[in-house]
Amino acid sequence: MSTAIELIDVRVGSEESEGQVEVSLAVDEGEWLVLLGPTRSGKSVILELCAGLIVPEEGRVRLLGRDLRAATEDDWLDLRARVGTVLQQPGLLSNMTVFNNVALPLRYHNVDMDEETVLARVAAQLDALGLAALADRFPSQLTQGEVRCAAIGRALILGQELLLLDDPAAGLDADMTRNLVAYLTNLRRERPLTILATMRTFSPFLDAADRVAFLSEGRVEASGPPAQLGAAGEPSWQGYLQPRRQP
Repeated sequence: MSTAIELIDVRVGSEESEGQVEVSLAVDEGEWLVLLGPTRSGKSVILELCAGLIVPEEGRVRLLGRDLRAATEDDWLDLRARVGTVLQQPGLLSNMTVFNNVALPLRYHNVDMDEETVLARVAAQLDALGLAALADRFPSQLTQGEVRCAAIGRALILGQELLLLDDPAAGLDADMTRNLVAYLTNLRRERPLTILATMRTFSPFLDAADRVAFLSEGRVEASGPPAQLGAAGEPSWQGYLQPRRQP
């Protein structure tokens, strides 16, 4: 099996700074890996390294076979069409409707695609995400969860092979969470899709993941299937791997 993401002896930050990361990590093609752990444990830093937003002080980051440090402009153009990224601030364009935000990658990367095909593909995407009724709204008219779902729809509209997803549960209610988990699970049944996501607390997204890497102070403390880590009984992990009990 090929490797979609590889961080090799990567280091970012210093011992004196917050957010120091020292990690080696690999994600296989078609795998769903969740980076789990407390705030400032390095989860978002790893995601930003994979997105090319941060350059490591030491080590290498490889994405879909390309070394990001040596990537050319053509390499980046190719990667942007193959990798979808949704960070903590999803980045929808405020002057565009939901529909046009999701359609933007199609119109930019597929200039020869006729408008009828664009309309059909975007409509199907919004319907699958439960956003069809919001197609003509602007981001300012949406909830935080709706903005995040629309950004995920935009990030996958080209049929991307890899999704980098920062805290997907943020702002989502229970129904939206279930729908988004089902949407991503169905996509993975239809075609190869690698997902690297971060999480700060338990969520149904964990049940859909193939593997969890628990981070602490910028290092991977443990890695394995969610059920395996949950059965290990390590107290520092349990609050993240199991739903909170209501008093």
